[in-house]
Amino acid sequence: MKTEILKVDSNMSPADILGSEAVIKATRLLQQGEVVAIPTETVYGLAGDCFNPDAVSKIFAAKGRPNDNPLIVHIADHKDIYRVTPRPINDLAFELITRFWPGPLTIILPKKEELPSETTAGLDTVAIRMPSHPVTKAILSRSGLILAAPSANSSGFPSPTRANHVLRDLNNKIPLIVDGGSCSVGLESTVVDLTADEPVLLRPGGITAYQLEEVIGRKIKRQYDIEPDSSPKSPGLKYKHYSPRADVILLASNSPSLIWEEACKTKGKRALLITTETAEEINDLLASSELKATGDCADGNFEIFEMGSFVNPEIIARRLFALLRDMDNQGFDILLVEKISDSGLGEAVMNRLMRAASQVINIDNETKE
Repeated sequence: MKTEILKVDSNMSPADILGSEAVIKATRLLQQGEVVAIPTETVYGLAGDCFNPDAVSKIFAAKGRPNDNPLIVHIADHKDIYRVTPRPINDLAFELITRFWPGPLTIILPKKEELPSETTAGLDTVAIRMPSHPVTKAILSRSGLILAAPSANSSGFPSPTRANHVLRDLNNKIPLIVDGGSCSVGLESTVVDLTADEPVLLRPGGITAYQLEEVIGRKIKRQYDIEPDSSPKSPGLKYKHYSPRADVILLASNSPSLIWEEACKTKGKRALLITTETAEEINDLLASSELKATGDCADGNFEIFEMGSFVNPEIIARRLFALLRDMDNQGFDILLVEKISDSGLGEAVMNRLMRAASQVINIDNETKE
């Protein structure tokens, strides 16, 4: 199967986007039971008709995704929620979707019997969101479908935030990639389970816990992991995710010099130190000869990259998956990443990095996980 890429300018008017070649062709393929990679504000999704078991099976096959990992369904309008979940939705669900839809929030509710078990991985619940990306909104509107759409990558690898990321993973596996530019959020949606007595945050994302708590009126319970033999209600709970081919090691320290010294212990492999403003501090210390380039840091096998400011995790979030993929393409063996604060959107960033990492080193306490 040859994979075609069709570009569409997401800054065009809604009418022009709706009438674009990319949207028309994507609509036709989806209505025929095919799968199509589409842009959302979070990451690129691999979309198929959520009521068509064959289309859903194609999503799992293209990604190499475990069949017990449920999919998120994407709707075009608030009223479409009742196509996948029974009336009425609970009051909290209504409050959250009124505040955050369209946008990067997924809610979990009871599913309608008509929704195939393939879409929900056999669960009696369904994960639902309404994307805000104008291209995906146009595809949903024109097709009249509700689309199941996990991230458009090979399962386990970093999620795609650009069309070329999708092509790298799924070339010749799907018929079409709709290129709507880079994703503005860069991390998957926040997932909240609303089927229990109390809401549970299953995956942090573009909507922060603090924003949710403003609506809920109290602290929200978090559950980011489950037992190995349990069935996940949300993507990102059970399986290894977001991992590049390079080995990811997280470094935690308040000392730039200690981060540098730990990073230099890479044993002959090509390494990249990814930091916040710490990169500037390390370079200043090296320039003043207060630090020395030792070990692998001295033999040309080592580089430093500033991923963004610790006071602006939104920028780090937007760049994270693209950065992990780009560094893989450049042939690094090890990515040493400075931990950032897990407050605000930093919680979602650290959630992804913790799942991608093979090791966490707390330098100040000299502990390894």
